[in-house]
Amino acid sequence: MRNKQYNFNFAIFVLVLTLSLIVVVFGDKNKDETEVVRAEVQHSEFYDVLLVLLNPYANNAINKLYPNRSYALWNAEILEVKRLTGGFSQYDFTVKVKYDTYTGPLNPPEGPVTLTFHVTLDGVSVTRIQK
Repeated sequence: MRNKQYNFNFAIFVLVLTLSLIVVVFGDKNKDETEVVRAEVQHSEFYDVLLVLLNPYANNAINKLYPNRSYALWNAEILEVKRLTGGFSQYDFTVKVKYDTYTGPLNPPEGPVTLTFHVTLDGVSVTRIQK
């Protein structure tokens, strides 16, 4: 009788342990898939500083191609930052940013413009414009 009670308790313990592991392993998976990232969470201070520093170059490139278009930094999206040369103290980057452009006071959307910047210690230049 005592042996049966021991086996029963052991089986319950294993069942509870197994269910706990299943919850821990598979529980967070669905949470990550449904989590929505708000703009204020996505835009960190470094993200926003980079957009501000690139803004004069973006403004010149977009206004040269589309003189009547505007854009807002709050919905600009940094798509890629890539270091071109590796190693310590090597500051040679490409930065790819998508700007949603609009025209006029009622802001009808005109579509995205993606700019690729080459950023070095010597300065910043726009190397590619994608419509």
